[in-house]
Amino acid sequence: MKSLTLNESISFNGVGLHTGVKTNITLRPSHIGSGIFFNRTDKSVIIPATWHNVISTKFSTNIASNETEVKTVEHLLSALSGLHINNCEILIDNIEVPILDGSSKVFVESILKKGLKQQDSEQNILEIVKPVKFSCDYGFAELSPNSSKDKGLNINLESSFDGKYEDQDIKISNLNGNYIESISNARTFGFFHEIEYLKSQNLIKGGSLDNAIVIKDKKPLNKDGLRYENELMRHKVLDVVGDLYLSGYPIVGTYKGFKTGHFITVNLLKELFSSNDNYKIHKIN
Repeated sequence: MKSLTLNESISFNGVGLHTGVKTNITLRPSHIGSGIFFNRTDKSVIIPATWHNVISTKFSTNIASNETEVKTVEHLLSALSGLHINNCEILIDNIEVPILDGSSKVFVESILKKGLKQQDSEQNILEIVKPVKFSCDYGFAELSPNSSKDKGLNINLESSFDGKYEDQDIKISNLNGNYIESISNARTFGFFHEIEYLKSQNLIKGGSLDNAIVIKDKKPLNKDGLRYENELMRHKVLDVVGDLYLSGYPIVGTYKGFKTGHFITVNLLKELFSSNDNYKIHKIN
């Protein structure tokens, strides 16, 4: 597969989910080998979208460089990963990526409308060759080599919502090929009884039923209901895809997890890169 960037610049604006600040962003075509990086135009600071730069995973994935931060990068990175874009500059004039409708749908549709541009270089992929795992007191995730019948990135998740919602599991195969229809429309979510706590933590200042699913008594409060029967689990997959793109590469392998979140996935990447024996980077065969 050829390296891909944008055909032309695309701009968005909106509020940040956690900070509530108004932010303007522009996705801009970038040269071969540049990767995905944020440009905080109000601070004149470049922040590469890599796992090394993650400084917090509390309810979102936040990256920083030179004490300058960009919050909630996971949905945008998920969209770029799902569309195979590996070179892109993201101009941003405030601290948090706009939440838009809470999914990656708006990013995906706007990018496809403008079109992608092939570049004169083949993309590298990161292939998992040795299983790696990260566990904590509430959950775990692991990356393992694909079986002979599997292609691309495969994600298998189990979750327990501790009685707040029906427990579910989900398996999505070859996310490198069917991202758009499988998960791009799935919105972020939260639970009604946790809202006051999150506000006390200076979070969800920009949250509303327009950009998040809110569950009360195991049902969504959103007037139009769910977009998928298992939308909560699909959004968890969307987040995993975004966080995994902090590796800097499309990943070929199988991700399995229980009660995963940003903290677990980012620490799994640290485990992955702790040894060169865990992976190999090469052109797509």
